[in-house]
Amino acid sequence: MEFLIGAALLGGLFLAGMFLLAAVVLKAVFWAVTLPIRLAFRVLFFPFWLARTALRLVRLVILAPILAVGGMLLAGVLIIVGLLAVLAPLLPIVVITLLVWLVARGVSQRPVQVP
Repeated sequence: MEFLIGAALLGGLFLAGMFLLAAVVLKAVFWAVTLPIRLAFRVLFFPFWLARTALRLVRLVILAPILAVGGMLLAGVLIIVGLLAVLAPLLPIVVITLLVWLVARGVSQRPVQVP
């Protein structure tokens, strides 16, 4: 019984290999037959490809400085916002310290200047 299962599996693998080989051969033949047509289309459409590439290059040359300046501005704004987010919780401590300093300065005696 095991021999029959093994033979069936081996036969299935052989059949799949034959189908795969036929597909590879058909693909190679199709590729070889359509090669001149594909080459002709590439030669015909080369100027259009060249024009599209040139337009993309011009667009890149125009947009790159704008995007660079915008990126720098955005980075600066994000740094300022980040610093404010870090320093905002310290604001009550700064205010209380300033008030204590003002009160201490107001009640302290100043030295009298001798003429």
